[in-house]
Amino acid sequence: MPSPRAKVLKPPMRGAFSARKRIAVELLSLFSRAFPEISYDLLWASQTVNAQAWRSGDIRRVTLYGGMVRHSLVSMRGLALILAHETGHHLGGEPFDPELRWPTWQGQADYWAARTAMPLVFGKKARVITLRGARELVELCRILGAEDSDLSVEERLAIFSAGAMKRPPPFCFYKAFDRVSLRSRKPS
Repeated sequence: MPSPRAKVLKPPMRGAFSARKRIAVELLSLFSRAFPEISYDLLWASQTVNAQAWRSGDIRRVTLYGGMVRHSLVSMRGLALILAHETGHHLGGEPFDPELRWPTWQGQADYWAARTAMPLVFGKKARVITLRGARELVELCRILGAEDSDLSVEERLAIFSAGAMKRPPPFCFYKAFDRVSLRSRKPS
């Protein structure tokens, strides 16, 4: 059920959409320079509030959808962290998703995004951008009722925070991965 705050949120004005599109294009350019092995694109016309890491043959891709860019709860900080997370599915390393096999698992993609990708793209400003972006994304998930099946919003916030602070992954990281691994081994 959406929180009462969801009812008072208004979409940005039309002029704000062009500003948001410029911000998204600038972020895609920053990430393309930092991670040239990934192809980044924006599907501006899409109403979908999401982003996605995917492969097309040997090409590793990250797509950012227009609904996410235009969402009033997501600023440049949230979009940057989303791009870092999706990049982490390609470059974040082990553990890999136990069900899909090729992408880095959600929790590791979060941790790698905060600890590795954000500092590469934003330098000394990365910690602040990451922590603020993580709070935006957690609030967005709560309002949309879009909690991930692998991680609770609290676990994601703890993982992003640990990565941003250069600490080891928190206990909930390992607990969540064990939970996901057990689920993937159960017969359907």
